[in-house]
Amino acid sequence: MKNNIFVSDLIFYNDTKEETLNFIEMYDLKNLEFFLEPRDFNHTEKFNFLIKHAKLENVSFHGPYRFFNIDCSNILWEELKLNFVEALICCKKNNGEFLVLHTNEAKRKDSSKKEIEKKLDELLLLGKEIGVQILVENVGIGKNMIYSQKEFEKLVLQKNLKVLIDIGHLLANKWNLDEILETLKNNIIAYHIHSNDGEKDLHQSIFHGTFNGDEILKKILLETPNSKLVLEYSPITDKKILLDDLKRIKEIQI
Repeated sequence: MKNNIFVSDLIFYNDTKEETLNFIEMYDLKNLEFFLEPRDFNHTEKFNFLIKHAKLENVSFHGPYRFFNIDCSNILWEELKLNFVEALICCKKNNGEFLVLHTNEAKRKDSSKKEIEKKLDELLLLGKEIGVQILVENVGIGKNMIYSQKEFEKLVLQKNLKVLIDIGHLLANKWNLDEILETLKNNIIAYHIHSNDGEKDLHQSIFHGTFNGDEILKKILLETPNSKLVLEYSPITDKKILLDDLKRIKEIQI
């Protein structure tokens, strides 16, 4: 079976580039997902170092979110869009399997679904022209969530989007996993795997939250067996937990 388990570099956020590389090499990590933030020069320097020196087999990318948000004013859009274009180019250059895009996180009081979808179409066209698969992620927690579960499902089906389902966000927003899998399983390419207390976006181990991680993973693997699983754990997570979870998930896959 192909190794479809990736590790997000979020867990290495507080580590130096040398510490991160040493961990990758010591524990023979082969699949990584990198956050891209073109305006953060220290972060970009670290990424360039790792992508050059780490012996990776597969990589995916998370588009910028700190200096980019699709729910911005039209005045800012052309400037902010450049960050995402840089991420698309980087993904293509490094043979990334996909690039993750946030579309459901309100930044304005007058958020407009019509404006967001127009910008989404623009980015999807750019992704197609550059040759990068964009995955739309379910984001936003509680009040800053723009689309409800049903609205998100409708958007995905209407535009035939390819998506990444973030399990932590799904749990915190009390979305129904069974319904998501039934409705969108043909559109789901990957998942961000993490858990929480049912309220806050804690990015805990999938097995350390208040939910049954084994049951969640078995459902995912049953309905979407070829999907990618990206462990997106908080920087404060003990890395021994990450290693234990990688082993445990591989056993569930068998």
